[in-house]
Amino acid sequence: MRKSLTAALTRAVLALACIAGASGHAADGSVQPGTVDSLGRLTSYPGKKAVACPAQDGRTAVLLLIGQSNTANLAEKKHASAFGARVLNFFDGKCYIARSPLLGTTGTSGESWTLLGNKLLAAGVFRNVVLIPAGISGSPVIRWQKGGDLNAMLMDVLAAARRRYRITHVLWHQGEVDFMIKTGEDDYQRMFGSLLASLRDQGVDAPMFISIATRCAPDWIADNPIARAQKALPSRQQKLFAGVDTDKLVDVADRHDTCHFGAGGQEKFARAWRDIIKRRR
Repeated sequence: MRKSLTAALTRAVLALACIAGASGHAADGSVQPGTVDSLGRLTSYPGKKAVACPAQDGRTAVLLLIGQSNTANLAEKKHASAFGARVLNFFDGKCYIARSPLLGTTGTSGESWTLLGNKLLAAGVFRNVVLIPAGISGSPVIRWQKGGDLNAMLMDVLAAARRRYRITHVLWHQGEVDFMIKTGEDDYQRMFGSLLASLRDQGVDAPMFISIATRCAPDWIADNPIARAQKALPSRQQKLFAGVDTDKLVDVADRHDTCHFGAGGQEKFARAWRDIIKRRR
């Protein structure tokens, strides 16, 4: 049983890696600029220069961005802060003006979080937005639960952030690979609960927003165990709220490779997150 699950997981991760492209490499195999760590997270990139981290106040959003490749640098369009050092990428204790690709997550292409930061500031929701991306392409929820390698990574990310900032929002967008490997509905909820407990144990009491995110595989269907699990997770008592339903919002026409967001999908995604965060302000 364990061997078959491991084999299925390996196949799914390899499939997603083929779709995404290995971090630091283009689809044609050529080496791309920047360096990555053992998890494939981008740790340096040409043109990135640290700037002063602003003090946090009541008009500063600090967003922890975790999940799979659609939280990472695998989107079609690159974005840059339209507000200078008011939209920042926090990584390894330092701040950088937000510009795709973001440090701290996988991939070297575009992403949607800088666009979200621009939209939050343009709408006057916050004065400063600090982005803390830590999504890993192709990662199943089992790796994010207590004892998983990505849970350990996340604890390090939180330790670095804690020295300067208090997390104000946790945005979770993950589930595509769990659909592929047929993770059970109850198992998904249990492992997500372990992730949530580890965040709360570290003093992260911020609201956590859960996307409906299962659409990627060719055999995808809307009514599936992972989507049902994600829809059942919100709980006001636990500060768990519904995020963006990208299964419904971002259709195939808005995905540049049937899985990852194209420019139109990024626009829809960022706009929907802005509205959700604005309503919770």
